[in-house]
Amino acid sequence: MTKQLKLIEKLLQKPKGMRFDEIKSILENAGFKNVRSRGSHFVFKNSESGKRVIIPIHDNTVKKCYLEEIIKILGLED
Repeated sequence: MTKQLKLIEKLLQKPKGMRFDEIKSILENAGFKNVRSRGSHFVFKNSESGKRVIIPIHDNTVKKCYLEEIIKILGLED
């Protein structure tokens, strides 16, 4: 199993928080690019689909509510 698949499995388990670098890796692998960062907020955008996600980072973790949003944007939910 590849590292990306392991990260996606972890994301689908919706932990209390995931490290920002793990989320960044998932999004970049899905075609998203970090188009802006201001303070603790990072904006990722997919130029093909036009989808955008804003992720606030505190203590290098992404909260569960943002993980759920990312799952929906990537179309990983059942």
